[in-house]
Amino acid sequence: MRAVIFDLDGTLVHSAPDIHAAANRMLADVGRPALPLEDVTRFIGNGTAKLVERCLVATGGVGDAQAVALETYRRHFDPVHATLTRPYPGAVQCLEALSAAGLPLGLCTNRPEGSARGLLAKLALDRHFAVVVGGDTTPALKPDPTPLNACLEGLGADGRDAVFVGDSETDAETARRAVIPFALFTGGYRKQPVAAVAAIAGHAATFDDHDSLASHLISR
Repeated sequence: MRAVIFDLDGTLVHSAPDIHAAANRMLADVGRPALPLEDVTRFIGNGTAKLVERCLVATGGVGDAQAVALETYRRHFDPVHATLTRPYPGAVQCLEALSAAGLPLGLCTNRPEGSARGLLAKLALDRHFAVVVGGDTTPALKPDPTPLNACLEGLGADGRDAVFVGDSETDAETARRAVIPFALFTGGYRKQPVAAVAAIAGHAATFDDHDSLASHLISR
């Protein structure tokens, strides 16, 4: 084991309440009705543009509103407005344990890189990550393996001596395409049952709490 790479939203942090708030502020600005938290949570996972598109589809259709809505959402989604996002229980301790064990850590998220770095700094998690790859760092988004491979390269690792930790179908498919072991956090934003998501990546470890993840990875 030479490196551990994490997804962010739904894996390390519970950010759906802030994403929901930003989405509803955006919808109000473009004259659309608000959406419930459950709907917006289902839209998370494929990048900012896709989330905005799904919100527009759910409130009357995209039409010619996409560009304005996307710009508006990005303004409301600035980490300075993230007052509801919290690390999952045990996530901070997990990162501290892995760092103390000498494992280099990376972050691979479809959230824009600047937003990811801003949120990590706000939550005092940035010191743990040697490499941060966001949704605009490379030309592709997960589940394309390009961002994950870029993170591996930045850490000086490859799929044979690293693990990718995520919470969703997108993350599982990314791990499969990059040929890297996958660990699934069962408390995140997946849309299918745990077994179905784990099967996407082939054999995947699953965990319910981050303390058990740290113990498992350090012992490998």
